[in-house]
Amino acid sequence: MQELRDLPKRMAGVESQILQLRGETRDRFSAIWSELLAEIRAGNQESRNFMRALDEDAIARIATIGEGHKGSNR
Repeated sequence: MQELRDLPKRMAGVESQILQLRGETRDRFSAIWSELLAEIRAGNQESRNFMRALDEDAIARIATIGEGHKGSNR
């Protein structure tokens, strides 16, 4: 019978632990999500910088080729 009388107190303790775990899990998930988004943004910026450099290089090569053709037409 004592076990049944202790049950509400034990259930309240379990409920408290579950709520604490839920809060900690939510906080940690939010932190991980923020870190992941920051890494994605940094990677996107790095990709944009790389693509810009490739574009500038391609334009320079096209200009060089164009200059070569102008000289051979004369």
